Amino acid sequence: MEVKSVEAGDGAAPPAADRRAADGRRAASGLRPLRGGPAVPLWLQVKHALRDLASFELRPGDQIPTEAEIGTHYGVSRITVRQAITSLVEEGLLHRHQGRGTFVRARRQDAPLSDPGHFLATPFDATPDAEARPHAAETVPCPDWVAEKLGIADGAMVHKLRLLLCRGEAVLAARTGFVPAALAPDLLSAPRSEPMHLLLEREFGLQALEAQERLEVIGADAWRARLLGVAEHAPLVLTERLALDAAGRGIEYARTYYRADSFSFTRTLRRGELRMIRPRG
Repeated sequence: MEVKSVEAGDGAAPPAADRRAADGRRAASGLRPLRGGPAVPLWLQVKHALRDLASFELRPGDQIPTEAEIGTHYGVSRITVRQAITSLVEEGLLHRHQGRGTFVRARRQDAPLSDPGHFLATPFDATPDAEARPHAAETVPCPDWVAEKLGIADGAMVHKLRLLLCRGEAVLAARTGFVPAALAPDLLSAPRSEPMHLLLEREFGLQALEAQERLEVIGADAWRARLLGVAEHAPLVLTERLALDAAGRGIEYARTYYRADSFSFTRTLRRGELRMIRPRG
């Protein structure tokens, strides 16, 4: 049997390496001049130029030029280029793929800190094109630090539920919640197709009246890094919430870990009505 070789000009798709090289050349053509002058370090000027390239010329998923191409274009060392790229990777604008190159990261999901629909609604419950998937559910003796939050005895039984917020195969966030078993005995057998605060209200009559919430940025430990698919010590946004009913009982304590490269938390501020105070005299 005769095997016919196919030349690139015969309509065959170019090899992946050639396509990436072509993408890199197109991206390099969008590089803007350095600005800032001698007072601004070279790596920072390159960083600003790459930020402009990623923000205005490229789309999420596009590859930026290689370190060598950028260095040649601006006449700077690869060390200078690498410092600029690393800074943008740490900010979440770019991400590196080992052996493939550096790419523009998808824009972070806007995550309002408050929702007019329900005061307990969170980005975990309403992120477009993502779903909350059960990861683990069990009834266990309450850890002492959680018992203190909920106002129950050490070792009292609690339902511990962990959910993963997923978009396709990517895990965007993880939430672990604790609910006193005495308040919702059959929680683990109840259908969980809605946020926990709505389920507790509908199935068990546990209506939250207020909540205490805390937000901080932490580094991912080894276990959470594996769970969320990020590097160890990568930044996570932790929200810690205690929901209380009208009697002041803790009905749910939850900790949610959001990937900082996937969410941007926002809050709408509005000036209230002000009374004009006129000076005397």
